Amino acid sequence: MIVWVIAGLLGLATGLRIGWALVNKQSLVSTAMILALGSLGAVAALNWQPLTLLVDTVLRWPNIAMGLSQVALIACAAGSCVMITTVASSRAPAAARKIARAQYAVAAVIAAASLAAFLLAGKQPEMAPEEYLRRTLGGGNALPWLLPLLYVLLALSLVAWAGLRHSNRSRRGRALFVFTVGIVLIVLALAFFLLRAVGTTGLVGVGAAATLLGCAMLIVAAGSLLPSLEDWFGARRELRTIGPLLDELGRRHPDVGIGVRPRGPLVFRVAERMSLISDALFLEATAADGALRPVDSSGADMTDLDDLDEGAELEAPDVPPVEQARAVAEWIYAGHDGAAGDGREKFPGLAWLRQPNTYSDREWILEIARQYRQLSRGFAGGEGTRD
Repeated sequence: MIVWVIAGLLGLATGLRIGWALVNKQSLVSTAMILALGSLGAVAALNWQPLTLLVDTVLRWPNIAMGLSQVALIACAAGSCVMITTVASSRAPAAARKIARAQYAVAAVIAAASLAAFLLAGKQPEMAPEEYLRRTLGGGNALPWLLPLLYVLLALSLVAWAGLRHSNRSRRGRALFVFTVGIVLIVLALAFFLLRAVGTTGLVGVGAAATLLGCAMLIVAAGSLLPSLEDWFGARRELRTIGPLLDELGRRHPDVGIGVRPRGPLVFRVAERMSLISDALFLEATAADGALRPVDSSGADMTDLDDLDEGAELEAPDVPPVEQARAVAEWIYAGHDGAAGDGREKFPGLAWLRQPNTYSDREWILEIARQYRQLSRGFAGGEGTRD
């Protein structure tokens, strides 16, 4: 049961990566992640005794599932190595693809040699995976394990080093750290298997090492799923935040976003709604600014745009960002549901809609929406928080 939980989580992580690759442009990193997670899931599944027996029976070779596990483990190491070296590299995409092809070619040669060595070792009596490991790693027929274990240890050690080096406090950085912790545990478990293959050691039993490997697979799966979980929960929270402002601006400008049918991951739909809010705010600000310009008796605009210092006009006001966002939110709220006219008398000016230097476009829309939500819920004020 535990094996299927591990395989299921790794399969889910692989499916999410495949879905992401279908929605976005296929990339070298996505392909490598799909290969690494799918192969690690195959390792877990092939070590489930009923499936092991089924594979051995269908292929008519006792314990062939263990030989296929070696190949899957090599593929996992190759995919992980390509993923981390591509992320950490500053080379051009064409050079990165050449390096990836070379890594895959080396892995393919090692996988073929490992499977050939496994078959040349001859048939053995059918055994459970743990019993097979105990006998082959401790006997004189451990040669088929040496080459794949050496390659996987070398590749995953590089992955662990680069992963720890590039981990940080961002969403992706935290996920990379968890993923790397799982890789480190896999390296430790495989190091024991290698020591067992070249000699004898009584430090850890095969069962304990296999359990450590299973825990490592769980942590790798958790690290792979963490970005998707954080994105989903974060997107749900952001949808609640921008909801009131989006409803109000949608009422005022129903034609904005006509024909838009957001599809794909939830974060895409959040980005689409933020784009609608940005467009509607631009229309509101343009209308309010035009209504407040002085006109002569003929109705002509008396403001000489050539005399305006455009750089100064568009410069964000020298106030805290939360206070700036609060002023914009109060202007929109003044005309909510048709109350108090259209609220243009509270328009703070075009410069107030420009995001502060410390805010991205997305963060600025979120801050305005957060302040508007507080107003709509009856709060008199409050400090904003950034994601």
